[in-house]
Amino acid sequence: MLRRLKLDTIKYSAIAQINLQNSLAYAGEMAYRSIFMIVILYVFVQLWRVTYQAAGAATIAGLSFRDTLWYLVMTETIELSRSRFADQMSNEVKDGSLAYTISRPYNYLLYHFAYGLGDMLLRVLINFTAGAILVTTLVGPMPFDPIYALPMIVSIMLAMALNFCMQGIIGLSAFITEDVSSIQLIYQKMIFILGGMLIPLDFFPDWLKNAAGVLPFYAMMYAPARLFVSFDWMQWLQVTGLQVMWIGIFALVLWALFRVGLRHVSINGG
Repeated sequence: MLRRLKLDTIKYSAIAQINLQNSLAYAGEMAYRSIFMIVILYVFVQLWRVTYQAAGAATIAGLSFRDTLWYLVMTETIELSRSRFADQMSNEVKDGSLAYTISRPYNYLLYHFAYGLGDMLLRVLINFTAGAILVTTLVGPMPFDPIYALPMIVSIMLAMALNFCMQGIIGLSAFITEDVSSIQLIYQKMIFILGGMLIPLDFFPDWLKNAAGVLPFYAMMYAPARLFVSFDWMQWLQVTGLQVMWIGIFALVLWALFRVGLRHVSINGG
């Protein structure tokens, strides 16, 4: 059992490393695409500067102007770095190529997770660096204490794992709906609003903030970004517990959907 686990770890680590090396070959292109993030953050800087000036207050809902912008650096980093493979899964289901990919010597779901991980690591580094340079220049240094780097990395990785499970469920929903683009659109908008990607949930009415606080979008986007600007160990434990709970739920749903899909592929011959 331990030997099998060790071999699987080596195998999927190698897959992640291969994709990371492939991504490094196009690191310049990734850096170029980070210009999109710089433009967005520049607009946010101007927008929130006017908002805070109009409010005539140093803080709004407990967040200063600097905190809000660094919060947005983290949410944009997570959003622009997360894996988006639902369409690929959907296409494999629709064109029947899933029947061939599942016959290869690796677990289909773990392969996608490891492959996406390699690409995601580089994207996080490039996107965060680009955003940090801009916001540091225009607003000021980040409020985050590097001593909390390790738990912060854990929060981000769990957020990415949660996104993987939800993306996988959306992709395999093609067994039922064939076209998953509408589900993708709804998922994206939920992250934007209930995940607090564009506006911190602190600025929402209490009833909406409390409702969003139990949803997976909160654990994926708002919670890691909020910890980044105001880290608290108790809050981190609560967030980690929520992330692990939602990962467990969606991982079970994903696995069940995958097993049902395998029977469907077997019946129809791919």
